[in-house]
Amino acid sequence: MFDNVKHRDVFRFFEEISAIPRGSGNEAGIASYLENFARERSLFCVRDGANNVFITKEASDGREGDPSVLLQGHVDMVCEAAPGVEHDFLCDPIKLVERGDILSAGGTTLGADDGVAVAMMLALLDDNTLSTPRIECLFTTSEEVGLEGMKAFDFSLIGSRLLINLDSADEGVATVSCAGGVRTDVMLEFEPGDGADGDFYTLDVSGLAGGHSGEDIALRRVSAVAAAATVLRFFSEVSPIRLSSMTGGGKDNAIPRDCRAVFCVRKGSDLSAALVKAKSVVCGHLTDVDKCLKIEITPSAPTPVADEESTARLIDFFSVLRPGPVEWAGSREGIVETSYNIGVVNADCKGAKITLSSRSSESAVLDDMEMRLSAAARLAGGTVRHRNRYPGWAYREGTKLQKIYSSVFEKQYGRKPVITGIHAGLECGLVSDALPDMDIISLGPVIRDLHSPSETLEIPTLDRLYGVVCGMLEEIR
Repeated sequence: MFDNVKHRDVFRFFEEISAIPRGSGNEAGIASYLENFARERSLFCVRDGANNVFITKEASDGREGDPSVLLQGHVDMVCEAAPGVEHDFLCDPIKLVERGDILSAGGTTLGADDGVAVAMMLALLDDNTLSTPRIECLFTTSEEVGLEGMKAFDFSLIGSRLLINLDSADEGVATVSCAGGVRTDVMLEFEPGDGADGDFYTLDVSGLAGGHSGEDIALRRVSAVAAAATVLRFFSEVSPIRLSSMTGGGKDNAIPRDCRAVFCVRKGSDLSAALVKAKSVVCGHLTDVDKCLKIEITPSAPTPVADEESTARLIDFFSVLRPGPVEWAGSREGIVETSYNIGVVNADCKGAKITLSSRSSESAVLDDMEMRLSAAARLAGGTVRHRNRYPGWAYREGTKLQKIYSSVFEKQYGRKPVITGIHAGLECGLVSDALPDMDIISLGPVIRDLHSPSETLEIPTLDRLYGVVCGMLEEIR
C-alpha cells in the first residue's frame, strides 16, 4: 500500500495503529504501543491514569535555544459499522482499503479522525534527520466522548507555548477557534398501554448520510431521529399513537443515519395521507448526500406498548426541537455559532432516554441551551442531566503560528491558506482554558464523512500536510 507517497513513514505508522483497536474507552492497547515506541528510542515518556501519553524529543543540534513546540492529537476513534457489516471494535483491526488516492475502511469508520495525528507525531519523533526545536507530543484519549482524556491531563508537564493540533479535516484550512459543548440526557417514564384493539406498524427511516454533529451540522443533513419523530407527529393527527419502541443513532456526537419505531394506532386507521405529508416535510430540503433517504412503514406483530399520553409527551418533546444550526456567527460568513443534535434515542414501552449534544462558541449561550433543554424536558414530564461540558477556544488574529503556517503553506502551494474557526469541539479549547498564553493552530488533511462508515482520507493531502508541519518546525525560531 501507499506506493506513491513521499513520506512513507507516516503511512506505515497509520497502518500499524489501525491494527490496534482504539475505540473511546478502549485505549490501553494503543497507550502501551506508544510507551514501547518511546522506550525503544530512549525518549522521555509519561503515561497517566487516563492512558494519555506524553512523549518529548530534545532539539536538534543548533536548535536548543529555539522555542519548543507541542504537537497534539487524540488516539481514540468513533466506532461505527455499516448495516450488515460484522466488526468487533474491541478485537478486530481496521481493514484499510486503498483505491487510487482515497483511503477508506471495509465497511467501518476509518479512524483517520484522529489516527493521522498519531501517525504524523510518531513519524516526527522517529526521524532524526529533521531539524527541529524541542518537540512535545501529547496523545490524548476519549476525545470523541467529551474530551475526557484531555480533561484528566496534567498541564504542568507542558513547557511549550506553541501548539500545533492535528485534529482538523481540510487541506489549506487552519482552524484557530472552536465551539464549546455539552451532552444532555433526557429521561422519560411511560405508563403501560393497551394495544389489543390496534394495528401495529414498524416505521423505518434509513439511507441517510449522517456525519459529524459539529463539522457537518452546517450542511443541514437530515437527522433520522428527527425524521421519524416528524412522521409519528403526522400519524398522531390521524390516531393517538401508542409506542412500543424507538431506537435511532449510535453516537451522541454523530448525526443519526437510521431510526426504527414500532407503534400501535386505532384499528382501521388510514395513515397513507399522513405519510405523504410527513415525507414532503422531511424531504423538502434534502441535499444530494441524503437523496437515498427511505421512509417506510410495514405491518408489525403486537408487542407491549406505552399509553397514549406517554407517547404524546415523547412526540411533543421532539416537536419543539429542530436539530441543526440555531445561530450563525455574524462576523464570519458560513460559521455556525450555536447548534444542537439529537444523537441517540432508546425507548420501549416503559420509558425513553434521549441524548443530545449542544454546541456554541459563546459560554453564556451554552448556558441558555442547557436551560432550554431542561425546560423542554420538564414540560414533557421528564428529567434531565447535563454532562461532559467543555470550553470553546476564542478567535485570535495574526498570531506567530498563523504567520508561520501561512508562509510555509504559500511557499509549498503557491496560494494563501484559509484561516477560520470550526463549529466543533476541539481539545484546543481545554488547552486554551488551562494555558491562556498558548498560541494554537489546528491543521489536518482532507477527511470526509467523519464518524460514519463512509469516512475517507485523501492520501496526497496527508502526505503534503506532513511536509507543511516539517516546514513549520524548521521556521520556528
